[in-house]
Amino acid sequence: MRLLVLSSEFPPGPGGIGTHACQVALNLQLMGWNVAVVSPQAYVGQAEAEAFNSTLPFPVHRIPSGRVMLREAVRRWIEVRRVVREFKPDVLIGTGDRMAYLAGVVAWWFRLPWVAIEHGRKPDGFESAVKRYFFGKADETVCVSQYTLGRLLEMGIGPDHLTVITNGADHKRFKQLPDAEVDAVRRDLTPLGAKWLMTVGTVSDRKGQDLVIRALPAVLKQVPSVHYLCVGLPLKQVEFSALAKQLGVDEHVHFAGNVPAAQLVPLLNCADLFVLTSRRTTDQWEGFGVAVIEAALCGKPAVVSVDSGLAEAIINGVTGIGVPENDQHATASAIVRLMREQSERERMGEAARQHALACQTWAQKAVLYDAVLKRVAQAFHVQAPVARTQQ
Repeated sequence: MRLLVLSSEFPPGPGGIGTHACQVALNLQLMGWNVAVVSPQAYVGQAEAEAFNSTLPFPVHRIPSGRVMLREAVRRWIEVRRVVREFKPDVLIGTGDRMAYLAGVVAWWFRLPWVAIEHGRKPDGFESAVKRYFFGKADETVCVSQYTLGRLLEMGIGPDHLTVITNGADHKRFKQLPDAEVDAVRRDLTPLGAKWLMTVGTVSDRKGQDLVIRALPAVLKQVPSVHYLCVGLPLKQVEFSALAKQLGVDEHVHFAGNVPAAQLVPLLNCADLFVLTSRRTTDQWEGFGVAVIEAALCGKPAVVSVDSGLAEAIINGVTGIGVPENDQHATASAIVRLMREQSERERMGEAARQHALACQTWAQKAVLYDAVLKRVAQAFHVQAPVARTQQ
């Protein structure tokens, strides 16, 4: 069967939606699907995008990124219509709100079944009604956590076609490295002998790196060797650096920016503890937290904020510790507990790795997506056997 994925972002640039789209596409292709992708590829140049796309077993049709003004919207529609006519998909996936809306229009125009993916966004104003309409019209909507499903129900989207498939991680890429290799990387980290906290994600209010920085003074009183490494697009680096300086912990806070994919796994292996204290903003929440599972596959437990889909990325007290959103004192306490108790930290890290391998890989999640897509496609084509793919 042929699957066309319309995504709002796609690697090699950063972003959880893009990671999700790429991994679902890759693993479904391995299961026998014929896949094509249409997506922007932001934050990278044409050459880098083309180099990455050349490694994939399916075509990626790159479209304009940034704000979707009228001209860009027309260009997107023309390109997507061309791809549909040539590729003749049996079913569509729309992931990321605006590309899900486009998938809904394409599905109506060509009489195709489609699945929307909900990650974690509640738009305001007129767009709220637009989202409610399209996600309600999808043949099925996959939510990346039970928490996210609850938010869709709050928006008034009916439960009859909502399914939860939590996110996974790439177990072939994210894994424990040999001690000698980890030690070599650690020797390049400054200062030597530090205990490392690590967050992977866009440096932003929503990802909550500032909360960890606010917790550091209390952490350092009990574990003076702790340092905090922030990996990801540095949108708020200036503001958060100023906060660290104001609190007197600037020498313990480090911003790596976006790191090449080949460097991320060694850095995760060098970390002692993963931290992701995301918070809900006006229009977004943390749908799940792929980075937590990637860290788990490297043997790292996590401290996460539980008022979000992150609660479903850990087993609280077994593979990590959940803390209330925006609670710097609880965050500091959890960090200190695991940083001081090496045996507990290592035990939780191994439990996290085993749990991730058992049920949190993209290969395992693809089996669930395969079932949803086949069910949707078969039900649709029984009811409407004549597709409109020649328009």
